[in-house]
Amino acid sequence: YRKVFRKHLKEKYLKKGVDKCYHHGKHIESRLLVVKEHCISEKPPCGIPQQNNFIEMEHIFDPDEEGSSLSQTVVLQGCAGIGKTAVVHKFMFDWAAGMVTPGRFDYLIYVNCREISRFANLSAADLITNAFQDIDGPILDVILVSPEKLLFILDGFPELQYPVGDQEEDLSANPLERKPVETLLCSFVRKKLFPESSLLITARPTTMKKLHSLLKQATQAEILWFTDAEKRAYFLSQFSGANAAMRVFYGLRENEGLDIMSSLPIISWMICSVLQSQGDGDRTLMRSLQTMTDVYLFYFSKCLRTLTGISVWKGQSCLWGLCSLAAEGLQNQQVLFEISDLRRHGIGVYDTNCTFLNHFLKKVEGGVSVYTFLHFSFQEFLTAVFYALKNDSSWMFFDQVGKTWQEIFQQYGKGFSSLTIQFLFGLLHKGKGKSVETTFGRKVSPGLREELLKWTEKELKDKSSRLQIEPMDLFHCLYEIQEEEYAKRIIDDLGSIILLQPTYTKMDILAMSFCVKSSHSHLSVSLKCQHLLGFEEEDQASAFMPPTLTLNHPFQLRNLPVSPLHLLCQALRNPYCKVKDL
Repeated sequence: YRKVFRKHLKEKYLKKGVDKCYHHGKHIESRLLVVKEHCISEKPPCGIPQQNNFIEMEHIFDPDEEGSSLSQTVVLQGCAGIGKTAVVHKFMFDWAAGMVTPGRFDYLIYVNCREISRFANLSAADLITNAFQDIDGPILDVILVSPEKLLFILDGFPELQYPVGDQEEDLSANPLERKPVETLLCSFVRKKLFPESSLLITARPTTMKKLHSLLKQATQAEILWFTDAEKRAYFLSQFSGANAAMRVFYGLRENEGLDIMSSLPIISWMICSVLQSQGDGDRTLMRSLQTMTDVYLFYFSKCLRTLTGISVWKGQSCLWGLCSLAAEGLQNQQVLFEISDLRRHGIGVYDTNCTFLNHFLKKVEGGVSVYTFLHFSFQEFLTAVFYALKNDSSWMFFDQVGKTWQEIFQQYGKGFSSLTIQFLFGLLHKGKGKSVETTFGRKVSPGLREELLKWTEKELKDKSSRLQIEPMDLFHCLYEIQEEEYAKRIIDDLGSIILLQPTYTKMDILAMSFCVKSSHSHLSVSLKCQHLLGFEEEDQASAFMPPTLTLNHPFQLRNLPVSPLHLLCQALRNPYCKVKDL
């Protein structure tokens, strides 16, 4: 069984590796940062700051520092689009090929948490049999002989919808007992199910606070963004000629914000997908992109402009349908869609064979005419577009989505941490209205800017808010809208900001700098963390710079070793910045 299973996994993930959305997986060296503490204290620091503790994915289940016990639960944390699923798939392929954790595990049981959310009730046995669906025999009896040799992979652990402390009596220890999906997942995490087995969980940062209350003695590791070397290798793999790849790669350096964002694999993938078949005009346009919303809008608009075989109106009709499909899916926690779902949203069966639609949807492996968005962030972006355009009276599919955006975010307790609401902020930038209308054929709701502003101010003033606002999440929302006056109205009400995350990325510092610069009132800012990520290669940056570019003054500055907080320092020098305490 073990031989058959390894062969089955190897073939499955070798095939998946050539899929365009997972292709970046082979360019990620799977470097992880082990985070020792899950939160930072507001008390004055004591002792020596902790050293960086980097580790390769292949060693994540090695014996601990004492060399005695093995880590049984590992949480891989990373933001949307950083490649969590790609890293896990690569790990599974390497395990099947005998290259990682030799002898540690007999079987790896992969569970896509978002995909199983469509089921009302499931048992652990159902998850196991599904992993062995192409292998005949008494699977359950065979693998349960040595539960300590099992690794369950829970990919995309969801935000919990119920109070964690009240669920102990509902958890199950019986592999055959069917339970609601989230109760089943909690039973795994709390070690009620298969306490001897190991767990590998991937999660977004928004999930971590609730996840930690469930975990016992877990190792938390953060997936790192592309290094310059990894990004360079990826761009070289995506273009037919090295010169074309390097023109795009070095062209990103002319826009600091885009250069930072492109260290996120999904952003690099979208940029390469668009520019592979585009000319220099698009490279020039690309340099004006400042936010995640800009990049996603750029991708969708270019796919529309380059479509063949169907009219622009037909392409826009497909996009309208995808928007309402995405919103209904997010409302119902649904990521898998059947042909009947597509039809209800005005997307005909014949459209699924259309090259245009393949830029956004993909067929689920093993599913009969079952589709999902190419990347979950696509579903989140299109949901934001749906709500941005919803007040347009000519919209076709309102009745499919009954909830408002406020109800969805408050129901699941996501608030400002939701990528969808960050996109919603970004779409409301005054300068993006024309681009949104050209791409989707509908105008942005004129009253939504003020509505979103009032909602934000209300959430900030509501001390008992269930959203438990993290300032960094709010900063990312305000960075997306890119309007200092809008940001000023919100930030000036805060008075003091305390930032206590274990790690911050370059993107976090970029958003933080924008908001600090926008503050015209006497603000007090406190920042404490263990690690500032993404600055490890600054010293080597000059080795990769072509001589022609070093003549430009900004590039000469970039070649010098700089503080990880140089963006924040620049913001503090802004004459409008009135930070009084730092």
